Amino acid sequence: MDFNDLIFPSPKPSYDYTLSGLYYIEEEIQYHRSRSLIQQNELKTYQGTIKVTLNQSESTRQLTQNRKTKRIVTLLQLEENLRNGIIVYFHANAEDIGMCKSLAFLLAAELEMASICMEYPGYGIYHGQSSSDTIIKDAYLLIDHLINNLKVHESKIIIMGRSIGTSIAVEMSIRYKRIKALVLLSPFTSLCDVIKENSFNWVSKLVKERFRNLEKMHKVHSPTLFIHGINDKFISYQHSIQLMSKCSGFVHLQLFEGMTHNSFLIDLHIISPIRQFLMKIES
Repeated sequence: MDFNDLIFPSPKPSYDYTLSGLYYIEEEIQYHRSRSLIQQNELKTYQGTIKVTLNQSESTRQLTQNRKTKRIVTLLQLEENLRNGIIVYFHANAEDIGMCKSLAFLLAAELEMASICMEYPGYGIYHGQSSSDTIIKDAYLLIDHLINNLKVHESKIIIMGRSIGTSIAVEMSIRYKRIKALVLLSPFTSLCDVIKENSFNWVSKLVKERFRNLEKMHKVHSPTLFIHGINDKFISYQHSIQLMSKCSGFVHLQLFEGMTHNSFLIDLHIISPIRQFLMKIES
């Protein structure tokens, strides 16, 4: 059984189309890009919103004219720091990109990098319905766009996820093996494990398993930082310990007293351990 509405309970939008930094990626650009088209790529700003457009050749128009264009919604901040790299952030299931704007901005500013947060279908202003497949597909398109269109080298990308977003982050790190680092905030071994621990065992048997992080961690070779609250009652920090034991790359686990699943201090619990971790892997 598929409980999408329970797994992706989109909150009331915290932002609208006027949010500064909104950045749209056309899905068809990814399907029909070529070297000549990439060279014609332009970024146009209108009322604080950055839109991706292409001066397409007539032949490309013929390829795409029968396709319905899908716009992936993201939030790009501190774009002027792209030359130093970018933090790609995948948020938790009960928040949208408006809610994590401050976290992404403060972290990027501290590291002197750019940041981009990806919205999920059905969240915020992104129309559609979320599922593991659609979100992961969007995430692939996003990172491909960063590398091929914005010309960010893979080694300058930090992929970060929180809660449900850690599953997307893990998937991305498996494909993009040369990223600078993977940061997992309150990760979990599998969706069914979380449901089992927070309800009755029989409920987990009704849910289609789609986020098997523990089974995939051996494929992760990137430097990986685990951050978890000891007082997290929703996803126990034992999940991070199990995941860390299976990871194939350099790993570090940071546990914090007083930190819960949804209550944490950005500087103490997020920025500081990430900064220290990056210093370790760069030394």
